[in-house]
Amino acid sequence: MPNKIRHLKVGLTGNIGSGKSTVARLFAELGVPTFDADHIGHALLESDKEVKAQIIEIFGKQILVDRKISRPELGKIVFSDPNKRTQLEQILHPAIMDTINERIMDLPDLPIVHYAVVEGALIYEAGVGKTFDYVVLITADRELAIGRAAKNLGMKRNDVIKRLNAQMLQTKKEKLADFIIANNGTVEALKHRVHLLHSIILALSKGPVDDD
Repeated sequence: MPNKIRHLKVGLTGNIGSGKSTVARLFAELGVPTFDADHIGHALLESDKEVKAQIIEIFGKQILVDRKISRPELGKIVFSDPNKRTQLEQILHPAIMDTINERIMDLPDLPIVHYAVVEGALIYEAGVGKTFDYVVLITADRELAIGRAAKNLGMKRNDVIKRLNAQMLQTKKEKLADFIIANNGTVEALKHRVHLLHSIILALSKGPVDDD
């Protein structure tokens, strides 16, 4: 039976304001299949009846607006209560990872690119870091990250800090990541680093893997 190409699964993470979404876009421009865990999670809140029912059971109908789960209302609760945030993660994260794994399995065998990038802010917080072949961490100086997030997301500084403080310390993530890209400069500098890392991961992903 012929060998089948297995796509490496590369996690892409970074705290709020680090610029990981920009990096995900740069990977996509290089032809790398890219998935956004947050977007998939948002879709599950609307389309997965089982996920929706579990969340409503825990958080109550006050999070509903026009019979749909309101992410802003849900966010007010989970970013103020670590226990509630953990409960939400225990429901959402397994469903998100199942969806991502299914989509990666369905990817066609591309002639050059044999890896996929999964963007997720909470890869380490969710305890799923080891489910990836490699994890790339995007870092940024704290004040720069706060300013970026406030501007790009239209958030107040205090709200950005609250979300940042709810995430694992960047220094701790640096010890866990396989690759680190510092994003304290220009987009051109960032693009150069992404292209370099792309070359490295391509080299790591070459070669067929026996189909189990």
